Amino acid sequence: MPKKPHKGLKIHCGKCNKYNSTCKHYDTQKYAVFVYVSGSKNPKIKTLDTRNYDEAVQQAIEFRKDIKNNTYAASQPQIAPEVNDYSLASAILKYNQYLEGNHELEQHKKTVSKAHRDECIRYCLYFADIVKQRTDINHVRVTDVNKYDVSGLYKWLEQENYEPRTFNRILGALKAFFDFLISVEDVDMKNPFLVYESKSVPPTQKLTLTRAEFDAILHAVDTAKRTEVLGGKGERKNFYRPYLKDGFRLGLLTGLRREEIVILKWTDIKEFNGVLFILVPNLKVNRKEQQEVAHKYVPINADLHDLLVHLGYGNYKDTDRYILNPDRIEKLKTIMDALSKGFTHFRKQAGITREISFRHLRKTYISWVDTAMGKETGILTSHASTEVLENHYLDPTILSAIEKGVLAIKIFGGK
Repeated sequence: MPKKPHKGLKIHCGKCNKYNSTCKHYDTQKYAVFVYVSGSKNPKIKTLDTRNYDEAVQQAIEFRKDIKNNTYAASQPQIAPEVNDYSLASAILKYNQYLEGNHELEQHKKTVSKAHRDECIRYCLYFADIVKQRTDINHVRVTDVNKYDVSGLYKWLEQENYEPRTFNRILGALKAFFDFLISVEDVDMKNPFLVYESKSVPPTQKLTLTRAEFDAILHAVDTAKRTEVLGGKGERKNFYRPYLKDGFRLGLLTGLRREEIVILKWTDIKEFNGVLFILVPNLKVNRKEQQEVAHKYVPINADLHDLLVHLGYGNYKDTDRYILNPDRIEKLKTIMDALSKGFTHFRKQAGITREISFRHLRKTYISWVDTAMGKETGILTSHASTEVLENHYLDPTILSAIEKGVLAIKIFGGK
């Protein structure tokens, strides 16, 4: 902009949403013209379709002439001063800030997990790579994204052979991205992902383990080959850990997720009215809510009690000591990965071809709990809203379910 610019001509930053800002967000800046009309407090504003100053001056003159001839109001929609305008690149940055909970408006502060945020942004970048094939994403406006860009992404996903569930999730994530721009950022546009053909998703196969499969995996931990040559550089990896069998048993007999198993301590074992149970936070729910609102109640039946005694319940009861791998020097994430990767390795070594993983221990547990508990299953797995301990009083509904679970739950139907 020259020192003495054309009357009413300003520079608008789409990222800052300010006029004549001193920022350096050059990729989101465009010319805009202000025309003040007699009798009106607010100016008529138009964002111009050029980044060239001379062309901007000409368009400003034509806009002012339209206003003077009173033809603009009839032929063009009014453009509000606070309408946002982003390049595709800056819009993705803005969306990432939104998913981080950093929106400037309190009512738009969103809470999602880092994993979910990373996934959403990764899918947005897939789309950006498609648009990049025809234009510069630092300059192209989100309002200029069209159905052919959507078609390009659709074709690419098909060529990459994404399985139907992931295929639909990517397209749904892009629809949510543009919904954010339209509904939260007030970008005046139609969602280009509003209409698309989803892929047909086959019904999910509910895999659970049999007793024979579980015993075979435990046996393989003791007897099978412990190492495997990985692809790429041919690295040889040892999947054995001394705590694997105990970790697998805890997963099967508690139904807890990896991250919940590795943080279990002896102090998590509670006793009420002579009934023993494990009380643990539901990390997945609490992470989403960003507060400790949900817990799980794991009845200590005969099988789980025997395992806990084997692990040292008599010596370590009420101590702040980890139940699994107590003398650990590894990080929690390392132990979690060892459990899941070790399970898959020894499952293969046991000759089990079904695609069963560590998470299916939880599915197996819930399946057998449902057989024993029916509608009360949700009380134990915290799928129903529950209170934990308050004034040394346990909700009688929960206590009743725990007492029933201690007697009724038998994984694999008992011995």
